[in-house]
Order: sequence, then C-alpha cells, then structure tokens
Amino acid sequence: MGLPRRARDGVPRRGPWLGDSLGRGEPVTVVVGQHAGRTVRKIIIWTILLTAVLGPAVAMGLWWRNHYLGLARTCAVETGDILSGVIVSGTIRSRQRAAVAAEIVAEVKVIEAKEGQEVAKDQILILMDSGVAEGEMAKARAEAEIAAQKLAELEAGPRKQEVEKARQEVSRAESNMALAQKSHENMSNAAKQGVATQTELDMAINRLRSAESELGFAKAGLDLLLAGARKEEIARARAEVDLAKGEIQRLTALLQKHTLRAPHAGIVTVKYVNVGEIVLPGQILLRMDSTKDLEVRAQVQESQLSGVAVGGKGRVLADAYPDMPLEAVVEQVLPRVDPEQGTITVLLKLLPPLKVALMDGMAADIALIGKEVKGALRVPAEAVEGRGQAASVWVRHGDSFVRRPVTAGVTDGHWVEVISGLKAGDVVRLP
Repeated sequence: MGLPRRARDGVPRRGPWLGDSLGRGEPVTVVVGQHAGRTVRKIIIWTILLTAVLGPAVAMGLWWRNHYLGLARTCAVETGDILSGVIVSGTIRSRQRAAVAAEIVAEVKVIEAKEGQEVAKDQILILMDSGVAEGEMAKARAEAEIAAQKLAELEAGPRKQEVEKARQEVSRAESNMALAQKSHENMSNAAKQGVATQTELDMAINRLRSAESELGFAKAGLDLLLAGARKEEIARARAEVDLAKGEIQRLTALLQKHTLRAPHAGIVTVKYVNVGEIVLPGQILLRMDSTKDLEVRAQVQESQLSGVAVGGKGRVLADAYPDMPLEAVVEQVLPRVDPEQGTITVLLKLLPPLKVALMDGMAADIALIGKEVKGALRVPAEAVEGRGQAASVWVRHGDSFVRRPVTAGVTDGHWVEVISGLKAGDVVRLP
C-alpha cells in the first residue's frame, strides 16, 4: 500500500490519516489534549461564576424562608367550648357618669384631684373660699343661743327670788296704802272741823289714790309671776328659736357647697377650672366616670333578636383588646326600636373578673349566645377565610403555608368551629 503521505516537516495532515496516526501514536494526540484542556477550563470558570451568583441567592432564599416563618403569627388547632349566636356591634358605657358643677359664686382655693386620678366616693375634689359664709354662721349661732335662753326662761317660770321681791313690793304698797287711808281719814275729820283746808284734803285724797294704784300694780306683778308666761309668749319664743335653727341649717348647706366631693368612685376625666378662678352656679368644673360599674349597649337588628333573652350569655370583644374576650350576661332588652337603624338596644352586664382596663365609650363586638358547643375543634376566627363549606385556612406544610379548604361551623366571634379539614395539633397562620 505504501507509506502514508506526510508533510515535509513530518507533521501529519488532517484527513484520512487521522485514524492511522492515532493507530501509530503519532503527534496528533497533542492536538486532542489541548482541546480537552480548554473544555475543562470552561467548566471550572462556569462553576465559579454559578457559585458566586447562585450561592448568595440560595442563602438569601433560605434566610427569607426562616425569617418569614419566624415572623408569621400562628396558632395550633385545639379543642374547646364555643358559644354560638349572633355577633353585633356595641359600646361600653359607664353606668355612673357625673359632671361636677358649682352651685354658688365663689373663688376656687384648692383643687385636690387631677385628670386621670382615681378617686373614692365622697373624696374632696375642690375647695372654694368660704370666709363670708363662715362669718354669717358665727352670727347665726349667737342669735340662736340668745333665742334658746329666752325660751328656757319663759318655760321655766319665775325664779324664787323674783317672787319674793314681788311679795315685798306688795307688802310695801299695802303699808303705804294703810298710811294713806289713815292720813285721809284724819284730814277729812280736820276739814269737817274747819281745821284743815280743802287743798290739804285734796292732797290727802291724791296720796290715797296713788297708794291704791301702787298696791294694784304690785299685786298684778306678783300675780303675773305666779301665773307664769303666757302661751303666746312661749310660742313666739319657740318660733324665734326655730327661725335661728333654720338659718344655721341654711348656712350649713351653703358651707357644704363650698366643698365639692366625688358623687361616686371613678376617674377624673376632664378638669375645666384652675385655682383662683371665680366660678358661677351651674358651671361645670370636673367630669368623672366610674370604671367599676360598666355596661355594654349592643345594637341588635330586629331579625337577630330571636333567642336573645334576659339572663342569656354573651361574650364581649373590645376593639382595644382584640385578644381578650370578656364574659357578660344579658341584663335588659329595651322595649324600643330605633326607626332609622331598625335596631333594638340590649344591655349586658360584664362579669368579673375584668382582665383589662375598660373606659366609657370603647367600641366592641358582642356575641349574643344562642347555644354552647362542647369540645369543638376550633381555631381563631381571624384565621378563617369565608364561611361554611366555602371556608379555608392557611396550614403549615413543611417550610411554608398552604391554603386548605375546611368546613366551618358555629362561631362566637373569637373562635370558629372546624367540622372537617383539620385535626388537633395542626398549625394555622393568623393574618
């Protein structure tokens, strides 16, 4: 066959000789080695590039997965009781709300209570200047004492010394009367004999008449003392005593109006006055609400009123505390329908203990209980999307959450019964 053709420089040519050259171990193997080296280098370069780009992305994905799972609010499916009924809106109200107002014109001297301060019933809130009223009170008490002494004297009657003195006056008048009579007799005899003049006789007659008057006056004074005071005098004295007592009572009430006290236990919510201000009757100085005696006013549609009765159970969920349901009982169904809203007001009494601090005016959702389901499989109401057979929840599945259809049953506004689709221990996501 002859030798294969070669180039003059001894390097085999590409072509039909490739097989022959490989068969004899010719230098063509060097060409194949260079090609493989370039391929390996490309693989290494791409591997480095992919590692540099995809590594952080994968790490970021893993971090975000763990971070997302850590941030998600979850709740385990559990068994418990559910009180079912209608859910309505309402408001928390204080049964005792007071506007503390002035009843007199006076200057504010001291303010004992501050806004936000909790006070007890009858605790002093404000003191006002009472100097003028105290002066009038002192005068009234003195006048009452004088009137009382006068009445006591009249009711007690004359003293022994006064009666004795009156008797002495009568005795003296009788002696003067006897002397006057004797003098008159003597003067009359002398006048008849012509010894005494008419003038001397007239003087004797005048002395006799004066003695008679003096004796009559003395006897009348003694009789008056012995008879005692007249009923009219005693009645007048008693009236003066009662009048003085009435004045003291009026001033006592006036002085009490200078001290404003808490009408009930509660918290001072607003203060409208400062020390040194002159207040007028009817001017509101403070407002306060009771935080102990609270009620819930629920607005129920006429169509929802069926099954709501006095004594029925309720569950209250204040907007300020969405995770703290409070137990309540229906206390009264007001017999009036709001013509505009078509609602009826239902009053509920909160049952102790109150786990949260409630305030007048707070909004709330109220579940009026129609029946109670024992041992229900339940999840928080916020975890459920939809109702009945169209409901669904997000359930943890491995490292993520998947939507799972469930059948929802009764609800009390806080819990929802799950009839099918979940089992106890499953973890659901909360929004």
